[in-house]
Amino acid sequence: MKLFNILFIILISITAWSQEAEQTNIPCKPLAKMASHYDQLAKASLRVGGGDWDVHYYDLNIDIDIATEIIHGTVEVHLTSDISSLENIQLDLSDLLTVDSVYLGGVDFNHASNILNITLDGSYGIDDPAVVGVAYHGHPLESGFQAFEFGTQNGIPMISTLSEPYGARTWWPCKDVPTDKADSVRIGITVDDALTAVSNGLLISEIDNLDGTKTWDWKHKYPIATYLVSLAITEYEYWDDTFYFADGDSMLLEYWMYPNYAIESNIARWNLTGDMIEIFNAAYGDYPFSNEKYGMAQFGWGGAMEHQTCSSMGNSGENTIAHELAHQWWGDLVTCSDFHHIWINEGFATYSEAIYWGAKNGEDAYHTHMAYKDRDYYGSIYRNNLSDVWEIFDYIVYGKGAWVLHMLRHVMGDDTFFETLAQYRDTYQFSHASTEDFQAVAEAVWGQDMEWFFNQWIYGSGKPDYRWWWSATQQNDFGATEIRIHIDQIQEKGIPIFKMPIDLRFEGNGFDTTMVIWDSLKSQDFTINLDFPPNTVAFDEQIWIHKLALQVVGLDDPEYLPEAFHLLEAFPNPFNRGITIPYAVSSHFEGELSIFDLKGAQVHSCRLSHSESGQYSVRWNGIDDHGQPLPSSIYIAQINSRGNQAVTQKISLIK
Repeated sequence: MKLFNILFIILISITAWSQEAEQTNIPCKPLAKMASHYDQLAKASLRVGGGDWDVHYYDLNIDIDIATEIIHGTVEVHLTSDISSLENIQLDLSDLLTVDSVYLGGVDFNHASNILNITLDGSYGIDDPAVVGVAYHGHPLESGFQAFEFGTQNGIPMISTLSEPYGARTWWPCKDVPTDKADSVRIGITVDDALTAVSNGLLISEIDNLDGTKTWDWKHKYPIATYLVSLAITEYEYWDDTFYFADGDSMLLEYWMYPNYAIESNIARWNLTGDMIEIFNAAYGDYPFSNEKYGMAQFGWGGAMEHQTCSSMGNSGENTIAHELAHQWWGDLVTCSDFHHIWINEGFATYSEAIYWGAKNGEDAYHTHMAYKDRDYYGSIYRNNLSDVWEIFDYIVYGKGAWVLHMLRHVMGDDTFFETLAQYRDTYQFSHASTEDFQAVAEAVWGQDMEWFFNQWIYGSGKPDYRWWWSATQQNDFGATEIRIHIDQIQEKGIPIFKMPIDLRFEGNGFDTTMVIWDSLKSQDFTINLDFPPNTVAFDEQIWIHKLALQVVGLDDPEYLPEAFHLLEAFPNPFNRGITIPYAVSSHFEGELSIFDLKGAQVHSCRLSHSESGQYSVRWNGIDDHGQPLPSSIYIAQINSRGNQAVTQKISLIK
């Protein structure tokens, strides 16, 4: 599968709902609202237990009193036992909510420390079904970790939820872990009849209760993690569209936007969703919830959230729309097993932004977008501390997570990489996966051990810092030229030595070729034979490796100088009237500075002779050896030694 069509981050026109240029380096989750009360929720989430039964279906009804900000709810939990004698179950539920009763298969309960312990009406054997009901009420947790929010928009009530990672328990009793997805869920929402209530799946009914309220009945018939169940309730401007799959099947696209934001530019941006689905269908296989819908509903938070089949949108730039849509595959269809591995969700969705821009604007756009994601990520992507929301959703899981996939693509090659994603989807769809699960799929598809890759990029820290040089012999009688490449990894102490493939692009005399070398040592030499003498060698020109800026060899490192000379950075570059070309040499240096055009023709040269080591320079005014001014173009500056070695760099003449 060749998917190189991809971004230039475009400027979004100024509208009532977008900044002039969308920020692409911020997490999509509103972390500032998620910090308070987090330790308490995280402690409950890390409890031992819950693996002795399997949830199949939630039937959730919520009656919302906007004036008092109190919800009254009932939940039926349909489950089967995984042990020979199941006599009680534990549900996650915030202590801020009051349990009124348990019923059906529940006969008694104890509610403390955000855990609802329910005694069953008997002992259930393996695979025996049971149904437990819970009635409850209260004001959901709204301060700090706002899993449930009462707010307003333009003076109109706005009620919304965002439950990742541990917030579902703050507004309904559930088994709040990503490893046990319910097979389906029904959500009934009773609220003021002036408002529209939006949730997952398809709208089954809209009932006027003739008392100033309506009940909106939504049903989602796919496996779903609890944190992806959502509500978004306010007055909305609604429109829909139809997406057609390649086989002729169709799917509903639904949009709910605040009326005062429903201007032409915002609507047009949301309407790009169909094009995005087509791109991701080609990359990842068809949209996974095609029997229902994909929708977007504006809500009261900053950022956005990938609620299954209906993303909640605060920020609504084009980049964010693509990110949340991609989550339907990576995060919703395949969910991280726990939040140690949150990069399985966020890194994949962030990388998908580059896939989208590349498909839309071409290969250069893909690389440009990845460059925007390049930072000095020194920590591990694996999240050790799950008690701190800032730790879980540190930007490293987004940006470096995306770079892991970008690099893996280059390591494996396009066809194998996208086959790996397809196999990963097929193996873990409607379920959950860890880093090790993804690694196992990659190894099976590629046919090689990849422990080295995942250890250094997921669990390790830092990135390589390369220092390198090259030299070339003169062509022999058969036209061959021997190229010597020397590479050092000089990263600071504590950062490991990295194993990575490095692209080297050789240009000269009308020839252009790229070769790949595998570098894995602190200091390594390579010999490459070409059938032409190169004028330039580019190191990882397309930037496939997450690395520090390439370092040039300085005078304080004479042992690294090829034949004890080096070409330093020319300035100003580009130039108009003249350019200074500095270089460093050891003592008793004899050589030549030459300037070539892009066809490989020499246009200027001068002899170099130095008895003392040091740094020198040559000034060139853009005139050839015949005294004629040269046209605007890119030229190649090259220093040759009498030992037949050479170093080069590009310079640009602009008139």
